Amino acid sequence: MAKSSRKLDREIAEAFAEFTRPKQHLEYRRVGSDGDPWPDWLVATKNSCGVYVIRDLDGEPLYAGSSNKALYGTITRHFQKWRRSKKFWKGYKSPGEHTRATAHDPGMVYDRDRCEVGIRVMVCGEELDEEASLIHRLRPRDNEVMNPEGDEDVPF
Repeated sequence: MAKSSRKLDREIAEAFAEFTRPKQHLEYRRVGSDGDPWPDWLVATKNSCGVYVIRDLDGEPLYAGSSNKALYGTITRHFQKWRRSKKFWKGYKSPGEHTRATAHDPGMVYDRDRCEVGIRVMVCGEELDEEASLIHRLRPRDNEVMNPEGDEDVPF
């Protein structure tokens, strides 16, 4: 039994090692379809710190985020269906909801079939600066908010 445990530990370490090497860019990968198990490369980020970008298949950045010690859980939450009927969301109006053309669900749920995710695992404590840099550089759609004057979008 100890042998299989060591083998599993080695496989997890090998999958994780791919994401701990320094990279200049994010490598984007598909996360499968609804109902599919999460891919091994994503599962390997459990208990990891890092940054991620969700983009559509045309390459448009949709959201950039970071996580301190829970990268896997943070990313997978973006692909889980939220029940908008929860009391928390009662009366919520997202920007542009009156037109429906630009409205986004408050849970920011993305379709697994239509997105890919780029991640960078990093030393804990460095992810917030990297997230701010990604938002500034990529200007993802769902990280944009109106400034107090309401005349232009500024990074969140």
